[in-house]
Amino acid sequence: MTDVRPYGVAIQQAVASGDLQKMKSTLALAEKFNSEHGDVSAALELLKVEIAKLEHKK
Repeated sequence: MTDVRPYGVAIQQAVASGDLQKMKSTLALAEKFNSEHGDVSAALELLKVEIAKLEHKK
């Protein structure tokens, strides 16, 4: 697998490929990434909330 972060496009490409080994490899990388870095989607939601708060203050 190339040096692509195991989320978003990489996951979509693995699914679209229909390649079981590629999907399993991507899943393993995504699970490892998630365990090392936490839930990225939750962090993004928090970031959106904080941006909205600051924009509201303008």
